[in-house]
Amino acid sequence: MIIDPSVARNMSNLEQMYVDNNYFRFQHFDSKQGKRLAAVAYLSVIVNQQTLNKQFVRKINEDILAQENPTAESILVSLRSLGIVTEIDEMGMVADMISDAGIVIFIEGLTVCYGIGIPGYETRAVDQPSSEINVRGPREGFTEDLKVNMGLVYRRMKTTKLKSKIFVLGRESQTKVMVVYLDDQVDASVLREVEERIESVKLNIVVDSAQIEEWIQDSPYSPFPQIMNTERPDRVVTALNLGKVIIFTDGSPNALIAPSTFTDFLHPSEDLYEKFYFANFLRLLRMLTLLISLCGPSLYIALTTFHLEMIPTPLMLTFLSTKAGIPFPTFLEALIMEVAFEILREASIRLPRTVGQSVSIVGALIIGEAAVQSGIISRPMVIVVAMTGIASFTIPSFNTAITLRLLRFPLIFIAAWTGVLGLALGMFAIVLHLCSLRSFGKLYLPTFNSHRWKDVTEHYLLLPIKHRRQSKNDTSYASMEGQVREHEDH
Repeated sequence: MIIDPSVARNMSNLEQMYVDNNYFRFQHFDSKQGKRLAAVAYLSVIVNQQTLNKQFVRKINEDILAQENPTAESILVSLRSLGIVTEIDEMGMVADMISDAGIVIFIEGLTVCYGIGIPGYETRAVDQPSSEINVRGPREGFTEDLKVNMGLVYRRMKTTKLKSKIFVLGRESQTKVMVVYLDDQVDASVLREVEERIESVKLNIVVDSAQIEEWIQDSPYSPFPQIMNTERPDRVVTALNLGKVIIFTDGSPNALIAPSTFTDFLHPSEDLYEKFYFANFLRLLRMLTLLISLCGPSLYIALTTFHLEMIPTPLMLTFLSTKAGIPFPTFLEALIMEVAFEILREASIRLPRTVGQSVSIVGALIIGEAAVQSGIISRPMVIVVAMTGIASFTIPSFNTAITLRLLRFPLIFIAAWTGVLGLALGMFAIVLHLCSLRSFGKLYLPTFNSHRWKDVTEHYLLLPIKHRRQSKNDTSYASMEGQVREHEDH
């Protein structure tokens, strides 16, 4: 439907489109003779009413309507002093502008109208990210406002090479999604792939970046996260400098980083602000806790069920003495405790923060002690499950920690059935799966067959700051891409 020269008919059409909408408003501007000269349409709950009344109403009365025969060009020049003006010639675009916190100005006799965004909805203040707590380093986190998030990035990266492209996703929500990258660092093939996958998203409503992440990832049925999400501007800036692509979603505080490797999910941004030897100690510790979190209970089950000869005699006698009188096999003990621990963890997340921490700590102590005192669970099993749970808390990425918790259960079943041999095969299958994954065409698990030692070292350990790579042109992605081609050629 095109714009009618009659303001009255345009208002009538809009009233039909926004029927039963209590917040649709329009202001009339009439001549002394009662002839309608102009009108402004908007939604009162999402525009800045103060800006509308002080600036736009005055501009229309004193400037535009004061002209004897206002033309489209003269009106456009007058409005540009108030913001970015969009010339609209179709009613569908009018509805899009109004729904996107904008006002639309109609002038009698013109077959075009003018839209300007003046959002007035409440936004959350910049605060420390709740999911990425750090001891040292910046404490600002992204919010749900796209402009605020881009401002946090521009504040840390003052360069004209920072580029961005906007996509609109969601047939009903019309959510803005912004792709951000450094023009001289980004891999053109990765950028093109990201844009094509975003354009392929077909959803009615896009509320959070998690929906986009699930849609555009390479292997949607893999339990491992393949796209890093973060609330930290410093992490985004570091990723941009390494040639990665950032995806912001309006309404979501989580930015997506593509491509990502498995090791990215194990290293918090805080590592960059510590001495390299201390950061490397923590990185090695996290790799150890990753193994404990993944196969701690299953290894205990395999050793105590099938391979007692591998346990030192004094320790074996201790295990056997605590096991006496327990009515359940070791496998069932582990399963009961793991399920109980997961229930407590989920309860602590859903409850208010102050209450949730108390529930998780006190609940674990009470349940563990009661289970031991009643003779249902052995003390070593309580220790193993507790250490496994604590180890999972050291994983910086929440999505990766959930994956490890999920994979722990099939490994428990395999260990109870086939012992250490089955556990080794299960771990081998997981590593094989990681090696097969790709993130936008790049290797997901950094391999050790590179001719440049820095290519691998920087994925697992932190070099002294003078020896670290400073940009994408000196990162491992170039050699890793060569590895992918080499594998495909063979």
